[in-house]
Amino acid sequence: MSVSSRVRRSGGLLGLTAAALLVAGCTVNGPDPVPAGESTPAGETSAETAFPKRPAELPVAGAQDAEICTWLTGQQMAQLKVARPSPVIKNGNNYNGCGYSSDGTWANAGVSLRVVPEPLEVFAAKLNSSEVSRKTFEINGFGALQSQIAGAERLGCSVFVDVAQGQTLYAELSLLSVGEMDNEQMCEKAAQAAGAAVTSLQAKG
Repeated sequence: MSVSSRVRRSGGLLGLTAAALLVAGCTVNGPDPVPAGESTPAGETSAETAFPKRPAELPVAGAQDAEICTWLTGQQMAQLKVARPSPVIKNGNNYNGCGYSSDGTWANAGVSLRVVPEPLEVFAAKLNSSEVSRKTFEINGFGALQSQIAGAERLGCSVFVDVAQGQTLYAELSLLSVGEMDNEQMCEKAAQAAGAAVTSLQAKG
């Protein structure tokens, strides 16, 4: 991994799904909730799910689009092969964030960062995901979850990080031309973006 995220993956299966795909220039809605009247499926995350103790509280609460667009440095953008940071387009119930387009040297895709003003345990319990995509791991000591939307795995991958009390960092890779990346590549890119943002936020103190 080119960013200093020190990602350590495990095989734990925790249930969550990516929200609707989001990149700069794409309309984004909020996450797909568990339908009313249905409980969280067996094997999926509940609000009681425990994540590793955070090594610090990262300064994400209340961050607006313009600030989030500073969370990847020029060097990190070059490593991720993305460019042109801009506020994500909002439509309905979604979150402040920044989208980055491909720099043209890899797939027709984009990366985005958002802040969800909810604890990861609570946010995860609301979501559905492809069972095979669910993974828990750590980014610089912070608990993280990987997920792809069930039935739409080929369109992208999301990584959610427990960065502060009541706050979740949401990183996503959205593929605009289906087939240019496989699931592993998309999820690796999402994890790289999340790792880069965490590293930058840790440096900000």
